[in-house]
Amino acid sequence: MVHYSKFESGETVTNGKLFVELFNQESIGKVLDFIVEIKKRSASFGWELFLKPEFSLEPYYFGGVLIDDSITILASKNKVDFNKFLSGIAQMNNEQINKIRALEKVQTGPEESKIDKSSYLFDEISRLNNELVNTQRELTKKNIELAELNTLKNQFLGMAAHDLRNPLGFIYNFVEFIEEERENLSQEQIEFIGQIKSLSKFLLNLVTDLLDVSSIEAGEINLILEQIDLIYFIDQNVKRNRFLAQKKNITINFTTNCENLMMQIDKNKIEQVMTNLITNAIKFSQANTIINVGLKLDETNVIISVTDQGQGIDKEELNLLFKPFKKTSTKSTAGEKSTGLGLFIVKRIVEAHNGKIWAESELTKGSTFIVSLPIHI
Repeated sequence: MVHYSKFESGETVTNGKLFVELFNQESIGKVLDFIVEIKKRSASFGWELFLKPEFSLEPYYFGGVLIDDSITILASKNKVDFNKFLSGIAQMNNEQINKIRALEKVQTGPEESKIDKSSYLFDEISRLNNELVNTQRELTKKNIELAELNTLKNQFLGMAAHDLRNPLGFIYNFVEFIEEERENLSQEQIEFIGQIKSLSKFLLNLVTDLLDVSSIEAGEINLILEQIDLIYFIDQNVKRNRFLAQKKNITINFTTNCENLMMQIDKNKIEQVMTNLITNAIKFSQANTIINVGLKLDETNVIISVTDQGQGIDKEELNLLFKPFKKTSTKSTAGEKSTGLGLFIVKRIVEAHNGKIWAESELTKGSTFIVSLPIHI
């Protein structure tokens, strides 16, 4: 139970509220995993969890320690601040032990031998505790240093990717311009230009993904929420992706049981989600197949699905799908390249909308990617 907590929004929770009640419905499973991990290992840190919207729209970083039969949980909006706080706790603990030892040494009593023995045992426990505190302090210090290095890495990655994106964009545009003059080119030159275009497009996508990842790792998913008709929005996205699907003679259908659905979303980021899921379906599907995009409502969520008739994914590899730079053994059907970052970015965007995403697949029978978004974010 929560004894006391106060959030940046100003909301305060007191008097025995259940810990899981602080979180949105989609995060409860992860919250329970967090509690289980603390009980299993006596401590666990670095959990990014989403609270209910009335407390915060951005994630908090949680850590917890098992002390006797109680769990103490700490949270911060910033990883570095969280680690500094832990270092402070370790320092406070060390100071308290020193004070207790000083008080114990001035105790007097008739049974000196018992006191001496007790003092010896206490000193041994204190010594061991000090060693533990020092080790913990060093570990916390290293964690802070690692967090700072990770921040610098993300900043460097962001700057490098930003500086590369414009030149790559120019190269891609120049190649497209040259392609328009193909009647003056030999077949060999046309093929060579095609390879340059393909590689520059891949590198441009990679750089864009790296920029997104650096922003995500820095905790900078800032949603610009707008009220839009989600049905119309997805229908337009499907129409745009049909042009890409035509190259493999793939049909994309969109079906829904709703006429219109007004929702507050970040349309640019949800556009990124839909485009990634549909282009992945095209990429891993054979020619002359069908992709079905669906949208339906349950009591509190809108469920969006993208189903292909592709090769499917081994069930043992499904857990790799949403991890950065991880790829499954399933290969694209026309040699299309992949950065291994798209689904990781998609997952973080969906979670920033307090939603969740998962995949269902069977080898040789295709895959379905499902996004669940709360109607009221």
